[in-house]
Parts: sequence; structure tokens; C-alpha cells
Amino acid sequence: MSRANAGRLVFVAICAAWWVQKAAFSNPGGGWDFRVYYHAAQAWRSGLDPYDTATLPDQLRNDGYKFNYPPFSLGIFAPFTRLPVSQALLAFTALKTAALIWLIVIWSRLLRIRVTDPAWVLFLIFAYSSTIFIDFVAGSVTTFEQLLIWLGVSALLENRPWPFVAAVVAASLFRLAPIGLLIACLAVPDDRRYRYLGGGLVAFAAIFLVTYVATPRLTVEFVQTIPKNFGERGRLNPALGAFVLDVVDLTARRFSAAVPAIVQSGIYVTLAAAVVVPTLVVLRRLAPARTADRLAAVVYVVFLAYAVAMPRFRNYHYMLLIVPTYFVATRSMRLRQSIPLLLLACLPVYSWITSEANVILLGNYASWFIALGAWALSLYELRADSQAHQIA
Repeated sequence: MSRANAGRLVFVAICAAWWVQKAAFSNPGGGWDFRVYYHAAQAWRSGLDPYDTATLPDQLRNDGYKFNYPPFSLGIFAPFTRLPVSQALLAFTALKTAALIWLIVIWSRLLRIRVTDPAWVLFLIFAYSSTIFIDFVAGSVTTFEQLLIWLGVSALLENRPWPFVAAVVAASLFRLAPIGLLIACLAVPDDRRYRYLGGGLVAFAAIFLVTYVATPRLTVEFVQTIPKNFGERGRLNPALGAFVLDVVDLTARRFSAAVPAIVQSGIYVTLAAAVVVPTLVVLRRLAPARTADRLAAVVYVVFLAYAVAMPRFRNYHYMLLIVPTYFVATRSMRLRQSIPLLLLACLPVYSWITSEANVILLGNYASWFIALGAWALSLYELRADSQAHQIA
């Protein structure tokens, strides 16, 4: 082994030890999302209503937690209830660690980068306000969701669209929103691209139809939980919908004027359309993507646009953007390297953002702003590349 490789391994070991220490020993009260899954599955096994918050321990209930996944997910969590909750959390975390290792290997292969590359390791640790770390501390299922999505992306880039469709559908069975990622099928160099998109949507709908037939009451209760998931804002949910609400609230307080809900919705739809429409235009102009590299670039810009436009996108959901953001940051050929530094140097740190409310607002939505920048740069790259090919 060369000295350079040995040095990389030592660096990775130090980072991993620090990360594990921070996750395992600095957060003794973590795993709250898993505890909700555990107690909901335990209630279901006992014949109680898993969507009734009364079945949760007082601390979780008082902190506003609730079970909001589809009924069939209870069967997945049920085996953990055969262990005490502390042991079940350890087992869940062990499985999640294995899934994360697999996921990082997939990411590294897609980016054609060494797993031990120091810049990549640091990016994994700190990207999007340490989104991976947040997911582990919370005990969420996001790592498993991401593993499915990126297994699907790997298949798609190997010209195997149906495994991608199946992976996205499977990843959407907990948190429904990832089904929107099927739009990436439109970039497939295949005349059946609309069939892939439609097939995924039909499969997704069929699963929920069967679920309703099997457990109508629980399915209805699950659907009723969906509108209740949009109350979080700020650092917990740095998404466009929450950002619009916070900006409107800040403006209303400043000018002592109420803003009707329909106006707030209109602002969100306008901003989301400003992201989605140009993305679809570029997709239509480039589709079908004839090379693996072009297809990867298109898929990544779709993922970035999806995250930027979503009304709700939790802080640990930003794991989806780790590969797209690293890709565009390291492969950009159209912008001068000095521009990002100039933009940072020109931030109005000592002007309007110095008030506490505005600083908190920018800090809470920093991940969303980064995703917005990565999406804009990706879209610019694809558009410029398309124009260059037309000229040639």
C-alpha cells in the first residue's frame, strides 16, 4: 500500500470515529423517529390504532410526534417490537449502517471517485448541514429510501429503466413524495419512456388500492395524516413551501398586513413553476439522452429541481442531493472557478441580513439555497452543452 493510500485510510478512520462518537455518544436521546415506528407497530400488533397518538409514550406525544406512514409499513416495523425498544434501536441502526456503507459505495462509483478521497469524505460529513448525520440521529428510514433510489439510478444509467421504476415505487411506499422522481424516465433514450413513467404511477396506485381494500380504516386514517405534515418550517423543513410561509410572516409582521392564504399559495406555485418549467424545457430539448454521462446529468438536474420545488423537504431528505451537488460542483466547465468565490465575497453580510430574524431565516433555509444554486448551475450546464452540440 502506498503512503498516500495509507494516509487516506487513516483520515477516513479518524473521520469515522469522530462521526460515530458524535452520533452515538453525543446524542443519547436520539432515534425519536424509530421510536415512533416502534410504538406504532407495537400498538398495531396489540389491536390498537397506530395512528392514535395516545399509543405513544408521553414524551413523543408531547413533542408532537405521530405515526404517518402507510398501513403496510407496520408489518415491516413489527419484527423490531419483539425486542425491547433500546435493543430494537441498536438493531435498526446496525442495518442502517450497512445500508449507508452500501449507499456510499454506489455514490462513489457513480461519481467515479475513491471512497477514501478526503474531499469526498468531508462532503459526506458536512454536506447540507450534515444531512446524513441528522438522519442517523433521528432514526429515520431515509437511508433505506435513498439506497433504493440510487440502486435504481445505477440501473437507469445502465439502460435498465424498469428496475429504476421499481426502485422509485418501492422508495415511495413510506414517504409518498419520491414518486415524483419518475419524471427522470423522460430522459431515457427509448421510445417507451412514457410507458415507464405511466407504469410506475399505475403500480404505485395499485399498491394503495390493494392496501385500501385490505385495511380501509387504517388507509383512510393514513390519508388524513398527510395534510398534518406541513406544519414544520425552518431548519427542520428547509423547503420552498415553508420558506414562502416564513417570508410572508416576516413581511406581514414588518408591515402589519395580513396576506391571504390564496396569495401565499399563488406565490409558492409561481416559484415552483419557475423551477419546474425551465427544467422540463431543458429535458424536452435534450431528451433522449444518448450517452450515460448525459443521462446522469439530466437525472441529477431532475433531482435538484424536485427538491427545490417541493413544498415539504425535511433536512435529512437532502441526502438525495449529495451526488447531484458534488457532480455539478466538480464537473462544471462553463463557469469560471472564481465566480463562486466572488459570490461569497459579495454576500451582504453587514446589511439587511444583520437583523436576528433575517439571519435565522437564511440559516434555517441554507440547505434549500444550496440546492437552488446546484439546480441552477446544473440547468445552465445542460443548456450550454445543448447549444454547443447544435452549433457543432
